[in-house]
Amino acid sequence: MTDATATAPARLAVVIPAFQEAATIRAVVARVRATLPDAPLLVVDDGSTDGTATLAAAAGAEVVAMSGNQGKGAALRRGMTEALARGAAFVATLDGDGQHRPEDLPRLLALARPDRIVIGSRRHASGQPEARRRANRIADFWISWAAGHAVADSQSGLRIYPAAALAGLAHYEGRARRFSFESEILIDAARAGITTVAADIPALYGATLRRPSHFRPVADIARIVMMVAGKLLARGMDPAGLRRSLAGLRRLEGEGRDDPPS
Repeated sequence: MTDATATAPARLAVVIPAFQEAATIRAVVARVRATLPDAPLLVVDDGSTDGTATLAAAAGAEVVAMSGNQGKGAALRRGMTEALARGAAFVATLDGDGQHRPEDLPRLLALARPDRIVIGSRRHASGQPEARRRANRIADFWISWAAGHAVADSQSGLRIYPAAALAGLAHYEGRARRFSFESEILIDAARAGITTVAADIPALYGATLRRPSHFRPVADIARIVMMVAGKLLARGMDPAGLRRSLAGLRRLEGEGRDDPPS
């Protein structure tokens, strides 16, 4: 196995939520196919009107169509549900705008286990816009506190989920339609004994992308903080979890890398 082409673990599926990604989706699908040629690939078209679905299908993806634009969280849940129905034991996710390199998936797969979520972390990468970096740090603090351990780059969509982390997808129906779903699932997984670890990846922003991100730093981070605050209040603010998470985040900052636990 090389970094460019990986042998997918048994029963891995790849899910790409996509909205108005005609400029990039064909190339993203082709690169996933080249990197993980044996993995089923589902593109969830979240109500695009620019031909995203047609281009994804032409590139070799199976397209799952949403009924109108419902948000990234809803699209992810639909794709994950479809992947689990096909017997997937692991689900890889990445965005359709070219922000994530499919070639980095083998690095995440090397850390995949049934009891952990793996995130592609840009925490130590150069090139992040300052506003985005600060917003991500705020989200990392709150999500790490609620999870009870350090979570590096909680807003990265490049991930590997074990099936156990997705067992309660029905719980989110009608909620967490945008980016907060990806945050809430990390907290709920941690409380079910599923940890989160990270593998460093580059940060791709600005001229690298064909369009601005759908992520809205102020509005989406505010929504995430409100969600996390509710979970903390329900647990008496979890001071022990705060201490553990702060210690872990300090370690990540001090070491300048994201190492998984042994």
